[in-house]
Amino acid sequence: MIAITEQLIHDHIKHAIECAKNESKTKLVSLVKKVRPIDPLIFYANGYDQFCGERFCWRDPNQQYTFVGLGCVYTIHATEGKNRFLDTEKEWERFINEVFYPSESTTPNGTGPLLFGGFSFDSNQEADAYWTDFPNGKFIIPSVLYTEVESHAYLSININVDGSGQLSDYFQKIEESEKLLLNEHFDGNSYVTPLLLQKEELDSDQFKKNVEKATSLIKQGEIEKVVLARQLEAIFSERISTEYVLQRLLREQPTSYTYIFEGPNQHFIGASPERLVQKEEEYVFSTCLAGSIRRGKTRQEDQELGHELLNDEKNLIEHDVVVHMIKEAMEAYCSEIEVPTQPSLYKTKHIQHLYTPVRGKIKHDVTLFSFIERLHPTPALGGYPQQKAMSIIRHLEPFNRGWYAAPIGWIDINGNGEFIVGIRSGVIEENKAMLFAGCGIVADSTSESEYEETNIKFNPMLSALGGIVRGTY
Repeated sequence: MIAITEQLIHDHIKHAIECAKNESKTKLVSLVKKVRPIDPLIFYANGYDQFCGERFCWRDPNQQYTFVGLGCVYTIHATEGKNRFLDTEKEWERFINEVFYPSESTTPNGTGPLLFGGFSFDSNQEADAYWTDFPNGKFIIPSVLYTEVESHAYLSININVDGSGQLSDYFQKIEESEKLLLNEHFDGNSYVTPLLLQKEELDSDQFKKNVEKATSLIKQGEIEKVVLARQLEAIFSERISTEYVLQRLLREQPTSYTYIFEGPNQHFIGASPERLVQKEEEYVFSTCLAGSIRRGKTRQEDQELGHELLNDEKNLIEHDVVVHMIKEAMEAYCSEIEVPTQPSLYKTKHIQHLYTPVRGKIKHDVTLFSFIERLHPTPALGGYPQQKAMSIIRHLEPFNRGWYAAPIGWIDINGNGEFIVGIRSGVIEENKAMLFAGCGIVADSTSESEYEETNIKFNPMLSALGGIVRGTY
């Protein structure tokens, strides 16, 4: 329980002003208050007028953590090249040591100056027009953060304080932030589904040819697996409301991580079933998710399809490649690990996957960013061996993946956090949405079956946008 009084706020800000004046540096003060829970979608919508283009939302499938961030008080832009993960970590550490003015009170994980953002899939590629707002890496600390954790709700208000600031001005900012909790009404039904004017698969014939080229390379022994992706552009009759799409994703994809990160003009949004890595104190968790099949229209058909997937040699080989790589990474950074011997099924609304969770106890001084550097891209998103697969993707795919299939997530001041891979996703800009879907290619892959698999993987975002009406069990 956090008891924060007006006097404590007054004293904390006053001390920060004095520190900023003495050091001639701006300091960031973070005030955390326990609040009455509010629908996260309502809080997200409440921030539209003041913070549109500077909002994010995150909810994990277990609802362990839910975040809504509004505004931005601090930004970290990642450098180019292979050091971007650790360079981002160094800048985060510098912020903690030099910019952040800590409070004497302890706060729950996931509150305070939380860092949220992501990286591009491949920093060696130039971004195309759909990724203007999403560089090689970008992380922000929001002005206001709403957190739900362990059935409790907290409001974190982050304020930049300088030596010449006035206490009254900072108290006004706090009052304005708290007002975002007052409006508890959100009429999701008022958002009308925009009319789908055009749905175009881009370079689908080229995708099929790429699958054939990849299988040829695999049979020649040049590579074990490569993941190839393609795009679909959907154009609607009017501007796409992120509130509307987010609401549908939260409702339709409860077993996935739902996320959105807004830019000034473009918004990256999706519902990913795949965790890359989670760190909670001295433990880390990762997910091997590879091999998939559609959902059935009846309970019996769904069970039959799941049984087929669990016994399909092609999908089991694809899954085993991912398990092997993630297990190697975990063994390098952990003193002990736990890995099931056989995969199980992980089901979302439109698709079911082979699933193997991995748990480890980390060695001393191993960080979340070091895991991201070691794991990305896993064989589930890039292929194996990693660098050879990346080279083939650059050569074959006629577009830049941007943040698709890349790490996106959060880290708090204590080093705890979670990153997923940005699949089942798309970029929204005005009345257009560019969607992405990929699949793992192994020796037994066929161009038609992989093409159909990507069609299934487009469905979560198409459904949330209102582009399809399709029922599954």
